[in-house]
Amino acid sequence: MKFITKKPPIISSPDKSYKRQLALHIALIIMALSAINANLFYNVPEDTWYNLDQAFTVFGMLVVGAGTAFIVELLYALSEGDTTKFKSYKAFVDPINTGLLIALLLPITTPTYVLVLAVVVGTYVGKLVFGGRGYYIFNPALVGVLFVTLSFGTQLAFPEGVVTPLQELKMVFTEGSMQTMTLLDYIFGNFPEIAIGSTSVIALIVMFIYLSITRGIDLRLSGSYLITVLVMSFGSGYILWAFDNQSALSYVIVNLLTGLTLFGAVFIVPESISSPTSRETKIIYGVTIGLLMMLFRTVSENVEGLIYAVLFGNMITPFINRTVKRSNAKSLRITIVVLIVVVLVATVTIGFMLQGRLIELQEAVTMIGGMI
Repeated sequence: MKFITKKPPIISSPDKSYKRQLALHIALIIMALSAINANLFYNVPEDTWYNLDQAFTVFGMLVVGAGTAFIVELLYALSEGDTTKFKSYKAFVDPINTGLLIALLLPITTPTYVLVLAVVVGTYVGKLVFGGRGYYIFNPALVGVLFVTLSFGTQLAFPEGVVTPLQELKMVFTEGSMQTMTLLDYIFGNFPEIAIGSTSVIALIVMFIYLSITRGIDLRLSGSYLITVLVMSFGSGYILWAFDNQSALSYVIVNLLTGLTLFGAVFIVPESISSPTSRETKIIYGVTIGLLMMLFRTVSENVEGLIYAVLFGNMITPFINRTVKRSNAKSLRITIVVLIVVVLVATVTIGFMLQGRLIELQEAVTMIGGMI
C-alpha cells in the first residue's frame, strides 16, 4: 500500500508561499476596511447617519490585533537572537495576517485585554512553539479565538436583547418564531454578528473570487466545504419545514450569509499549512468541516460551530494524509461517491431530528393553550 508522507515545513516553494501570503495579506486588509465601513453604518443613532464609535472600536481592534502579533513575533525573534528577517517587509506579512485574522474573528464587544490574550495565545502557543509558519498543527488564529471564547464567554457576549441570525435559528426550536429580515439585510450586513469580519458579505464574495484567481485559496477545500453546507442546509431545511421550498431557501440564506460560513470559506478552511495535501484528502477535509459545522449549528448548543469543526479537521489531517492512497481517477470517484452518501444520510438524519423538535414544541404550545 502506498502512502503520502510529507513532513513539515509544509511550504512547497518560498516564493509561491510568499505570494500566497501577500495575496492573503491584501485580502485581509480589504476585509478590515470593509469591517470598519460596515460598522460605520450599522446600528446608527436616530440623530445621525453614521456610527463613529462602532467604526473606531473596530479600527482599534484591528490595530491592536496586528500590533500585538508583530510584537510577540519580534520578542520571540529577540529571544532566539536573530532579528535579521525583520529588515524586509516579508517578515511583517505573516504576523500581521495572524493578528488581523484573530481580530476579525471576534465580536465588537471584545475587551482589549481579551483580544491581546487571544493574539498572544494564537501567535505563541498556536504557532511559534511549534517552530513558526509551516510547522504548526492547528490553525493559530483559531487556537487563540477558541481559548478566549471558552475562557471569557461573558465578556464576549452581546448586550441583552441583541440576537444574531444564527441565534434566532436556535429560537425556532424554543419559541417557534424568528424575526423577519430581507435578503438585502443579509447582503449588506444589517444585523448583529458574532465576528466583525463576517458582516461584509459582498466583500467576502469579492475576496473569494480574488483569492481564487490569485491561487491564494484552494477551491477543492473551500468548494467542497461550501457545497456541503449548501446541500445540508437546504436538505435539512426542506425536511424541517415539511418540504416547503421557500422556507428551505430561507434556511440556506441564513446559514450561508451569516455566521462564519463565508469568512471560513475565504480565510479559514483553505489555510494551507494545517490542511491536507492531496486531491482526495482536501475534498474529505472540506466535506468533514462542512458536515461538522452544520451538525454543531443544528443539534448542539453551539451557535456557530466552524471553529470546532476546523480544529477537528486539523487534528485528523495527519491521519488522512498518511492513510489515503495517492491520487488517481478511481480513488477520486470512490471518495466522491462515499462522501455524497455520507452527506445525504447526515442531511436526512438532521432534518428529521430538527422536525421532531419543532413538532414537540408545537404540541407543547397547543397543550398549554388548551389548558389555559
